[in-house]
Amino acid sequence: MRHRLFSVLITLIIASYTTTFAGDGHFHPDSLQNISVSGTAIVDSSKMHPVYYLDSNGDAQANYHLNFGPYWYQPDSSNAVRPVDGQQITIVGGVCDGENGDLQTIVVYEIDNAFWRNPAEPGWNMMGGHQNNMGHHNGMGYAFGWMHDSLRTISVSGNVLADTTFIYTNYYLDINSDSLPDYYLNFGPPWFEPENGTARPAAGESVLLSGGLLNNHDIPMLVVYTVNGQTWRDSSAFGTHFGGGWMVNSMSEGRYFHSPFDSLDGMFVHPGWQGGTGHGHNGMMSDSLFCQILEVFPQNIPGRSEEHVLSGYEIGMFNPDGSNNMWMDGMNGGHMNMNSNVDYTLHYTDIQLNGERINEATIEAKYWDDGSNKWIAIPNAQLDQASNTVTFSSSEVSNYVILSGQQSVTALDNPKSLIARGFLLEQNFPNPFNPTTVIGYQLSTASRIQIVIYNALGQKVKSLVNTVQNAGPHRVEFDAGTLPSGTYYYELKVGSQSRVGKMTLLK
Repeated sequence: MRHRLFSVLITLIIASYTTTFAGDGHFHPDSLQNISVSGTAIVDSSKMHPVYYLDSNGDAQANYHLNFGPYWYQPDSSNAVRPVDGQQITIVGGVCDGENGDLQTIVVYEIDNAFWRNPAEPGWNMMGGHQNNMGHHNGMGYAFGWMHDSLRTISVSGNVLADTTFIYTNYYLDINSDSLPDYYLNFGPPWFEPENGTARPAAGESVLLSGGLLNNHDIPMLVVYTVNGQTWRDSSAFGTHFGGGWMVNSMSEGRYFHSPFDSLDGMFVHPGWQGGTGHGHNGMMSDSLFCQILEVFPQNIPGRSEEHVLSGYEIGMFNPDGSNNMWMDGMNGGHMNMNSNVDYTLHYTDIQLNGERINEATIEAKYWDDGSNKWIAIPNAQLDQASNTVTFSSSEVSNYVILSGQQSVTALDNPKSLIARGFLLEQNFPNPFNPTTVIGYQLSTASRIQIVIYNALGQKVKSLVNTVQNAGPHRVEFDAGTLPSGTYYYELKVGSQSRVGKMTLLK
């Protein structure tokens, strides 16, 4: 039960603590190794909020630090709770080298076989709620179909809470200053940015938001439309069914269905679709299907170990009763043929491109074939680098589609400098660093240059230089004092050319 624990002064202190230590880490899911371990819980209650450890060998000494996320985090689709001191528990999670002394840290995914959290859950797609446990760690996908609440527009103010456990920050709103979340804030995928430059709020910031309210979650979800009066997204872009819709056997015109947060991610279904053969799964026997296409994290895509996935898409098809996503055949989904072509448009952003360090010219579309358990390249896919889109037509429709490519050779993954067309970018020094480092570069001629810093997602976090500079050597200092530990990239732009360096912040 929520209640005010302290005075306004103490609440402000807690808000500051939450801003700094909200997620007790800043992990990339791919950097964590899965582990399952049993033992005795050790709970240190001497801190402002309890700190959890695990004794795995019975010697009453901590062997692991357990990361359960922010002190206020609770799973919204299970009854799992944090352990008490001395409790025998089994933990499934992602382990990494110690951030707490010399202990390794386990980011908890399950406790005693009960779901705790998913390291890369695309929460922005959960607008249908967690129906029938769809969309969690059981391999059933994230498509939620058409049976969901309608959005009701509201305005609300409060302080932002941020769960920074992973590089994909989750945002919440505290409206009554008790330092507990009252709303989950749905800003869309982390690579979504409005063209008007409106930014996501910072942890601890006081904001006024308007958005569409969904009450089918333990914590109500607010799909954000405006931030402090500035437009974040156009609410009309959702349409009647969050971008999805009905395809019926009798339709005389084609229909376009798109991702809820990007109308350029979509599929145009032509009349005469029913009656395909081959991999036809149950849906082809129905006179109508609800079609939904969702964009998910690359980590949500199956069989991606040999692919450099830039963006991933899950396509759902639902029978009229809305009971299930009929294509989900276990972990990797299904595949079927239609009797007419489907025209696809898949859109990627520069944030995604930079975050995965993909050479744009190598991007290709692939679909998952559940028969061979392989990704199959789509031969007629057309890449348009000017519009950041890939388009193709096919009568074969898979539950999963990806855009993948080769990683860029311009990234500086070693301390050697690379020379390219009249300018030199050097490896930052020191590297790793905390909290400052120096980036050196040389220009052969006077040029307008930019040096921009990106996080591991490819999101711009700081612009260091944007001016005309003379020929010769130059140095610029980067102060990352306000940023969390992790991998960052620095890009030197000279005219139409650029080079990228990679650096590591360790705090």
